Amino acid sequence: MTAWLAEQVLVHGSFGILAAVLLLPALEAALPIIGALMPGQTAVVLGGMSAWHGHITVEAALLTALTGAVLGNLAGYAIGSRSRERLMARLTSRPRHRRFTERALGLIERQGGGAVFVGRFTAVLRTLVPTLCGATRMPLRRYLLWSVLSNVVWAPAFVLIGYVMGPAGPG
Repeated sequence: MTAWLAEQVLVHGSFGILAAVLLLPALEAALPIIGALMPGQTAVVLGGMSAWHGHITVEAALLTALTGAVLGNLAGYAIGSRSRERLMARLTSRPRHRRFTERALGLIERQGGGAVFVGRFTAVLRTLVPTLCGATRMPLRRYLLWSVLSNVVWAPAFVLIGYVMGPAGPG
């Protein structure tokens, strides 16, 4: 999947790279369940690799990843806030989904904003926490603060991981 994504993005040049670095993390955080299939973090790493190869700047990759992740988190929060009952029914309809949802809810209850921070760095939670924070009515200002803080750490970390891996990646 990573090689295919890199190939598709490079076909469209710097616009395609930045579009993937913006949209995939946004979609990953905005779409519970389906978002788990979106390689958002992989796109950010590939953005860093592309920066190493000179296709885009590191600053562009970083700003685009940060923007996409924060916007996706806000969209996920809004979806959870607006469709609480229907969403919870869907997220708990299957035993596996129910298990992940219950874990995420427990983390949000115990850690509050810390769950937003930890969730950004955990694959399944990255897709569930934004929506569940909206569904549980976490105050938007608090949620946004933790979302921005987590993404200010996450985006540079994964862009720089990609940049360091640049020599080994697609050119």
